[in-house]
Formats: sequence, structure tokens, C-alpha cells
Amino acid sequence: MRMIPDSVSPGSSNAEQAIFSQLEALEVLGWEYAMHSTNLPEHDRKRVCEIDFLLLGERGLLVLEVKGGEILLKRDVWHTRDLKGKRHRLKESPLNQARTSMFALEKVLRRTTDPELVERTVFGYGVVFPDSGFDPVSAQWAPEMVINSIRLESEGWVDCLDRLGAFWEGKPEPRGPLSAEDVERYLNVLRPDFDRVLSLRRLDDLVEKELVALTKSQYKALDQHHRNPRLVFEGGAGTGKTMLAVEMCRRVRGSEKRILLTCRSHVLAAFIRSQQELDGITAVPFEQVSAFDADSFDVVVVDEAQDVINARDLDVLDTVLTGGLVDGRWAFFLDSNNQRGLVGHYEDEAKARLDSHRPTFVDLMDNCRNTIEIVRATQERTGADLGVTTAGHGREVVVVEMDRGEAVTALSTALVELEEHGVPLEQVVLLSPHELLTSIFAELPTDWRDRIDVLDLMRMRRPGRGRVGFARVAEFKGLESRYVVLEVDETADEQSARAQLYVGMTRAKAALWVVKPCGSGVGA
Repeated sequence: MRMIPDSVSPGSSNAEQAIFSQLEALEVLGWEYAMHSTNLPEHDRKRVCEIDFLLLGERGLLVLEVKGGEILLKRDVWHTRDLKGKRHRLKESPLNQARTSMFALEKVLRRTTDPELVERTVFGYGVVFPDSGFDPVSAQWAPEMVINSIRLESEGWVDCLDRLGAFWEGKPEPRGPLSAEDVERYLNVLRPDFDRVLSLRRLDDLVEKELVALTKSQYKALDQHHRNPRLVFEGGAGTGKTMLAVEMCRRVRGSEKRILLTCRSHVLAAFIRSQQELDGITAVPFEQVSAFDADSFDVVVVDEAQDVINARDLDVLDTVLTGGLVDGRWAFFLDSNNQRGLVGHYEDEAKARLDSHRPTFVDLMDNCRNTIEIVRATQERTGADLGVTTAGHGREVVVVEMDRGEAVTALSTALVELEEHGVPLEQVVLLSPHELLTSIFAELPTDWRDRIDVLDLMRMRRPGRGRVGFARVAEFKGLESRYVVLEVDETADEQSARAQLYVGMTRAKAALWVVKPCGSGVGA
């Protein structure tokens, strides 16, 4: 069976990876193509949905939903049990998930192809439980619709798929086999164009709505702990730390207290200072804090706090805060596991000192910045925990790893694609560990290179229309952009490279390109 794409999608489960290999080795009459991880831009109940495997051939279209692990059904509630014996409740029946995906597929194809073709096409669905012998009898499904581990072992894939196809072909509807031309028409719509039915700009708008809703839900962390005088908020990139730090200052602002909001980055401090409803709050980069007199502030809020947790910097804060760190009111927002060492200096002894002052610890678990694809790709490449995101699907992360000249061409093609999709280029940010002139972006064709602006506060607040922004990764920490193109420095030491990759990848909200040029540097 021909697999599209020809390799398993990033972030796929072990069960999907195994089934991908098994289907790839099959020759099944009636189904020529197997499409893995097909995103549907429309669904009656979901913003988007994903079909694990979609089979296409002269017998029609077959939706397969895959669930690994042991499958359990108790009182109409579905669960899986993993290899460690831990039970996980499923949001809905896998069969219902496959059924609604099939109807969503049919609906989209009516709009994007000839409705007459859709009317005479056999559509079907089934579930695959490769690790479970799940076989309850129910009026809600036919036995042919459940391909479990027992059937796969005793009958094999060919017979299981033949029986499932025959079940749907036997429905009392005027539907029948497709011609080779019909199959080609569906293929042209489904791949490669199907995943682009929703333009990048439209997909980004949908993602943005989801992220706004998640951002609002993060305020609960402040609501629950507003009476605690000392707080340590710990969370990965994208969990809303900067947003919460700013909101905390807004809430305290009306109490006539002197408030300091600080971070290591000049760019981030300037961006925070430009936010609405922060009048009367001192928002400055950390290097300016030592200029204030002792006891200058009643409340200190530190964003990107992993950059200042060292003995020297804590002494500075201890001096300017009324009551000091021991008895004063403060809040630190940090990601101590993944962003240490990129900017500033972090000391475990200093963190122990901070913890000794009896703060309340708050874990931020919900990612309210990144799509599922960006979270998965970052976790795979850095091992970092970005929290749980329910923002839905965006575009797969694109990794460009090739000769430097070819990488430049691929970058130019990506920018052209964004422009063709109607994406405002001012929403695109190029990130690199290097300055612009020594980055790979300096090698773009002149018509693109002349449209790049190095970001400062003015350009972030009022980006030039049709202009692409550029920043060094360390300077963009704490900030975000809808579309990010990230250059990776392969010559950096392991810890620095991992931190650069982690910070750079998590700046993207809707789409991400990671560029790993192979070559000896500029001009190679």
C-alpha cells in the first residue's frame, strides 16, 4: 500500500507507528493508498479533527481510528490502560470518533469535489485496537467494525480490511466502485492539497481564538493565590508566565503599593512597559534595579526569573524590597528546567535560598501559546515538558536540514508560501542565535533580505506592513509570534544549543520552521 506521507508523522503513538509499517508492507486489492494523520478543517463538534489512517482506492474511502493499549468499556465509558497499568479515560467512544470523522470527511469532499462523485462513493469507518482483544457484542457496532489484536493475529490485515470494506459495500445505497480517474480526483484533493484547504492565515485565526480562551483560564492561578505574599510560579514556555506577571501587577496597582516588574531582557521589559493599564508600575530591565534605593518597592514581580536566581541578583532584590525577600511581598515566574543558562546566571544554592523564605509554589500546567504540533516537536527535540495544550491542530513543524545553499532556497520558498496564503508578513519573525548579518537570513535573495527589520520596541508595537521581523533568540525570550522561522546553531555546546532550540521553537503560536543548515558558515 502506498503511504502518504512516506514516513510516519512526528508525535505519532507507538500503535500508529507500528500500523504505518504494517500497512506499508501490504498489497490489498481495492485500497491503493493509505494516508496517515489527515487533518480535516471542518467538523460538527470540533474546530478541527484528525483521521489516523484514511484508505483510498477503487472500493472507496475508509476511515480508521487507532487506539493503542488495553481497551476497556465500563457503563458506556471508554478507557485505555497503558503498559504501566495506568488507566486513561477517553473523551469519547473511538467508534463515535471514527464515525463523526467519516461524516466530516464526506461533508468537506462534497464542497471541494463533484457532489455526484461523493454520492456514488462508498464511505466506511472502523477502529483498530492492535494491543487489545476487545470484543464485546453491542447493538452500536458490527463485529466487522472492530479490528482487535486477536483478529489481526488470526486473520491478518488483508482479511480484516476485506470484511470491513464488504460491510460498508453491503449498505442499501446506490454506491459502487470508483474508476482510476475517480481515485485520482480524490487524491488530488486529499493530498497534498487537502491539508491546505484551510489557508495558513485562516488556520491561525482559529488557533488564536483557542489560545485566547486558554489564556483567560490561566487567571485562575492568580485568583486562587492572591492572598499569599510570596509566590513561585513554575511552568514551561507557553504556560502564560509573562501574561500572569503583568496581570498580577495590574491587580495590585490599585492598592497604592509601589510595584516593581522586572526581567533580564531589555526588549521584553520595554514590551511589558508598553502594555495597557500599567501606569504607576515600574517596569525596567533587571540591570537598572540596583540603581533604586533600599526599600523602594512594596511588591516585586520577576518574569523570566531563572535568569536572576543567583546570589548577587537576589541580594539586589532583597535590598530594594520592603521587608526583603524573607518578609516582603514578591512573585517569581520561572522555567528553571529548560531556560537556564541562555541569559543571566542560575545557581541551585540561590534557588534553595529563595525556597527557604516559605513561598507558595504554583505549577502552571496548561500551555496557552503553542499548537499541538509545536508542543510535540519541541518535546521530541529537547525532551522538555511544555504542559498540556488543548489549542487544537495547526500546521506540522517543518524541519529544513540540508546544504546551506539549499536551505536558503527552502527558506525563500516558505516565505513565498506564507505571502501566497495571505499571511501578513509582519506576523513572521526570523530567529537566530547570531546577529542578522551573520545569520542564514542574510543570504536570502535581495527582494526578501531588503524586507527584514531588526526588531526593537517600536517595530514590535507598530511593525512595518509587509516587513519581516528579525531577532536573536535570547532577545526574544518571553515574547511570541504567530509564525517563526528558527535557525539552529550546530556549533554551540550541548546545553546552549538545547536552550536555544527550546526557547526559539516555543516562540511560535501557529506555525514553525526549524532551519539546520549543513555547511561551514556564511558564504559556504
